[in-house]
Amino acid sequence: MSLEKADALVVKSVYFSESSLILNVFTREMGKVRGIAKGARRLKNPFETSLDLLASIRLSFIKKNSDALDVFTEAKLRRRFRPTSRNLRGLYAGYYVAELLDFGTEDYEPFPDLWTLADATLERFQFRENVGARLAYFEAGFLKALGLFPSVRACVDCGEKLPLDRMTNLDRRIFFDVCSGGVVCTRCCETKQHFGMVSTTVGALKVFDASLVGSEKTLDVARTLENWRRALEEEATGISSIARLEREAQIRQAFEALDDETLTLYESFPPCARVAYRDLVGKYVCQVLRRRPRSLDWLPFALARQSSKQPEESTLEAQPSGSTP
Repeated sequence: MSLEKADALVVKSVYFSESSLILNVFTREMGKVRGIAKGARRLKNPFETSLDLLASIRLSFIKKNSDALDVFTEAKLRRRFRPTSRNLRGLYAGYYVAELLDFGTEDYEPFPDLWTLADATLERFQFRENVGARLAYFEAGFLKALGLFPSVRACVDCGEKLPLDRMTNLDRRIFFDVCSGGVVCTRCCETKQHFGMVSTTVGALKVFDASLVGSEKTLDVARTLENWRRALEEEATGISSIARLEREAQIRQAFEALDDETLTLYESFPPCARVAYRDLVGKYVCQVLRRRPRSLDWLPFALARQSSKQPEESTLEAQPSGSTP
């Protein structure tokens, strides 16, 4: 046994006995960790009410050498996940992120970049609009981290290149194999049998491709924010509380300016392409996880809760996200 410390996101919480919790947390340093927080439900406990779902925490735990659950000993809250009033869009999108991290990763398999991307995505879900773009970027980063990002520019069977950049008809139908993870050319469709074949559009593939670029840019912005905050913590001892608050406000404004630039990749596509993307990615995620996330049923409702500035997308993105192939 050894005492470990890690930055973590709480992705699952289950009551155990009258006073304890069994938790799944996704950590930066060690990947997913399963453990028990003894006495976490008591009024006085060492966790300081920091074990809410999707809370970002600094966790101390005893790692067991056997198959037994690890023992969480202490947690300090970094940020609680509390979307602003009436922000159901961010709430349900956050639950979806939690399921992807819980079901899509293995125990003690670290993905530090995915942790950084998830932490930044959840933080933005709480305060701002554009949930659809942020969610698409996270999905792309999640699939890339697992090595399962689909082939959208070449046939997954024969490798024939798909001239995606030159294809201007976004409604053109394309075949996609969710089992093999990529597009299938017309010749391979005719000569081979594909059990996971679905029909999608060029627009959906373009959104998928652009989301990967957006994910990388979001990750760069998140790393920049971490560096700023780390520098602020180091100089905090020598500045007043007022100066610290002013510095935090400056950091947040600079971060939001960088963050807004990444959203244009997704928002440049018409609603029809984004709807087709949500249908395709829903089916593909179900195949990757080998199960249908429960939050996927609520996700169309969450994405439909757009602001009054975006009525057209609000209506269209309320369509079903797809089912298990």
